[in-house]
Amino acid sequence: MKLYAKTIAQTLRDWATVVTKSADLIEIEINDEHPNFQSLLEELETEIEPGTIGVKAEDLCSRLGIEMSNLNLHDFVGQAQNLIFQIATHPDYRQLLNE
Repeated sequence: MKLYAKTIAQTLRDWATVVTKSADLIEIEINDEHPNFQSLLEELETEIEPGTIGVKAEDLCSRLGIEMSNLNLHDFVGQAQNLIFQIATHPDYRQLLNE
């Protein structure tokens, strides 16, 4: 599972890893199979609406010390374009295309 955040706690849990970090967006990979993460989900589980049990993103982020990114569509598209450009110009990707 991936989360995209504006800010994160200084230390992350052992089941969370920062994948990429830019000035305005942090990509975090969560090992959602990890037992400690599963325990946290069980602890935060609540009735979201009648008949629907789950974990609210706000509760999870609060517990992790993460401020979620709330991008508007224009910003999101800009960041996606930047990521695609980085992939397209990466030497490993260029080598794969040549093969």
